[in-house]
Amino acid sequence: MWYRYAVGFFVRLPKFTAGILTYFKVNLGDMTGNPQVDVPQSPRRSLCGVAFTKGVKNLKGVKIYASVLLALALCSCSGGADSEDNGIGLAVVDNGGASYNTNVPAYSYPEFLSKVSDKDSYSNVSYKSFDSALVSEVKTQPFEGYECITSYPGLYIFKAGNFVGVIDSDGNVVLPADTFARAEFVSPTLLKMYLYDFDDSDYVYADISSRAEPRLIDNYNFKSSNIKTVERKQEDSDRVLIYLEANGFTVGQQGYDSVLQKDVSELPADIDCKKAYTVTKDGAYYVIAFDRYYNYIVYEGTYAKVDLNLAGKPGSCYIMSYEDDLEAKTLIDSFKRSDDDNSSTEGDDYISIDFGLYGDDDYLVTIYSSGRLISQGVRGGSQIYESAKVDKRCFGDLVRWVDTVVSREYDIKEEAD
Repeated sequence: MWYRYAVGFFVRLPKFTAGILTYFKVNLGDMTGNPQVDVPQSPRRSLCGVAFTKGVKNLKGVKIYASVLLALALCSCSGGADSEDNGIGLAVVDNGGASYNTNVPAYSYPEFLSKVSDKDSYSNVSYKSFDSALVSEVKTQPFEGYECITSYPGLYIFKAGNFVGVIDSDGNVVLPADTFARAEFVSPTLLKMYLYDFDDSDYVYADISSRAEPRLIDNYNFKSSNIKTVERKQEDSDRVLIYLEANGFTVGQQGYDSVLQKDVSELPADIDCKKAYTVTKDGAYYVIAFDRYYNYIVYEGTYAKVDLNLAGKPGSCYIMSYEDDLEAKTLIDSFKRSDDDNSSTEGDDYISIDFGLYGDDDYLVTIYSSGRLISQGVRGGSQIYESAKVDKRCFGDLVRWVDTVVSREYDIKEEAD
């Protein structure tokens, strides 16, 4: 019986192979005829501790390249713009050929857009020096002889009778429990110490930046002059970077190409900020906001704004990632153009991206569901205007890209059922 299966396999092999080749040709076009896409190489910038991760420059190029290839595979945007399909979707049928399947939608409204607002332009947080979400109730006691009630990484507030104190993760007492009735973490090295256990109690601050010599502060005040910039020459090159220092401590682990003080009033009102800076490093930019305790939050900058309208439903969001900004430009540049037929776009869905929120470029790209593309503004130091046709499925690709990539930049809290 085995030979019957073998014969069947070899009879079907040519059809199967032809089907696979047809699928890739339809989706990716003729690989020998398509021009190569130049993908910008940029390092993956993760500012955890404001430290730029080393050795990932090649990974970023692979990520952008893979994203573009995925988009091309999804909609065959490298094909001609005169395709007579309805832009719905691509499916592979039994004979290995390609067929448009109306059951596969090309795009849908990105639901995350209904949950964001203009203030969310500061939603992409790269780093927090103090995260109040890490303050938690102690459920399992870490030490014998101490009743720990609250923890923050590396520290515990413990209770002894009617008083509280502070102990570190090694079991060393930092503040004895003999004076204060309640304590509250306000930074990694500063606690608010209440004399009595009620809301309007008198309090002082305990600075435990030196665990061996903690000190109490009666009148704690924020001083803008305690945050300053310092230039340092790099040991392995002649490059000079600018570092931020707060109370004598370096902010983050890396310096910046430029540091400019930012008007605090330009930040959303719900951001607790006493002093702010705009900093740049290797093409990317960030906003660093300090609160009254010198805690700071690093926000990724806003590079572009997306506006769209699908079936009469509008929506907008920001691109708040340097690499996503590059990825969006690379994806749009990869769409194969043909001559514009100047057809009407009345009633079309559309998506536009304003690449003018940061940097020297200031141009707007609009793509309509009918496949018309209009780009105008300043790019690379030159005035540009382009009116062309692209494959209609590329419109769906760009909408899906926003839904899957840009949505990750937003801290969307799911509502409880």
